[in-house]
Amino acid sequence: MDVAAPLASPPSVPPDLRWRRLGVGAGAMLAGRLTTAVCGLVQVPIALAHLGTEAFGLWLAATGFVWTLSILDCGLGFAVQNRLATLFGAGREAEAVALVRRTWQMLAVGAAIVATVGVPIAIWGRWDAWFGVTDPALRAQTHAAVAIAFTAAAVNLPLAFAARVAAALQLMWLTGLWTAVASVLGLAAVATAAWLGLPLAGFMVAACILPLAPHVGTWLHLRRRAAWLRRPTTTPPDLRGLARASVLFFMPQLGAAFIGSFVPTLVVFFAGPIAAATYGVLQRLFGLALQLQNMALLPTWPVYTQAAAASDATFMRRAFRATWMLTALVFVLPTMLLTPWVPAVVRLWLGASAPAISPALLWTMLGWHLLQYCGAPIAMVLNGVGRVGGLAVFGWICLLITLGLCTILGPRWGAAGVIVALAVPYALINLPLTGWQARHALTAVAPPAANMPENAIR
Repeated sequence: MDVAAPLASPPSVPPDLRWRRLGVGAGAMLAGRLTTAVCGLVQVPIALAHLGTEAFGLWLAATGFVWTLSILDCGLGFAVQNRLATLFGAGREAEAVALVRRTWQMLAVGAAIVATVGVPIAIWGRWDAWFGVTDPALRAQTHAAVAIAFTAAAVNLPLAFAARVAAALQLMWLTGLWTAVASVLGLAAVATAAWLGLPLAGFMVAACILPLAPHVGTWLHLRRRAAWLRRPTTTPPDLRGLARASVLFFMPQLGAAFIGSFVPTLVVFFAGPIAAATYGVLQRLFGLALQLQNMALLPTWPVYTQAAAASDATFMRRAFRATWMLTALVFVLPTMLLTPWVPAVVRLWLGASAPAISPALLWTMLGWHLLQYCGAPIAMVLNGVGRVGGLAVFGWICLLITLGLCTILGPRWGAAGVIVALAVPYALINLPLTGWQARHALTAVAPPAANMPENAIR
């Protein structure tokens, strides 16, 4: 089967094509995320020069808020992704089509609820006080920025399901392609907003293009390539167990959003918009490698699902070892070597508008990203085989501990304190326990024979 051929029916991927699909998906996602990162780097001096430090920090926090609100599907998209991957692998076309359509309908209803509830909260909430905004002119724009964030999140809710369908089909190159296109559009929108002299709300609209555009493009592409998605079916969707699976996926999904896109908002809450601006500048650099790693590993998720359904434990263990080697050699080592040069890169990048970077923030950022590198291969295994209970429980425990530590360390140490509050429970609780669960999950797929050393997880 050619990975670029039109999909007349759901594919049942033979083992010899799993590596090829994995490579194509990872390459496309990497290219898309790299384009996003480059466009994000170009955006920073444009936005910082026009908005100023405080408004720039608030813009980063509100943009992160948009990404965080993508969790409002409550884990349904990821639960359905795993179910669809199983149905596709078994060639159960009618059930897959029925499930896709019913899920989209449920997400559309959820979007209406989010818009109905969220926009009034955005308008009437005391967001300027909660974010610690000091500029009177900026205070007047805060409510509009948050309202745009809620609106974008509502629109994104059903659209984002396209990425889940593409992942289940091992067509993640579609998401990579459209992410790259959306990144270029987002950069053009931010440059246009600066050229027109638009206020913060205008920049928020520009930033919201990025999360919406790739999902629209992916849906259109899927409808053209996967003809079976358009066929009528009278088969009722099998929703048994989806509610429980959604809850289990939602909890680690919330944790991932909390330690990822929501961090600028946390910094604003506990340290103010100016500290968030400094953090945001560093995150654009440190986050580049982390995003590339996530995109490189994300195609392993549906591959683990289908390999587990086929009881192909050997493939799963080899893939797991490969992800760790990739993480160590391509991401961990280069990040450690390049971190001392980050302040010089920031000065070269932003010139006179470059913020002062404390050594404490620089090295806590390094430690935090090294921990996240180690967590990504583990999360892909557990998500792929559907064993997310531990991710859910440990994630919530860490989240509660982090919030408590933020109230103590954030006001005292600023952005560095927020990063420490995130890293400590993650390193002591989440990472070691989920790592043990991933090893157990791999051995439980098909217990290896004692005389086959290749089956041991090395």
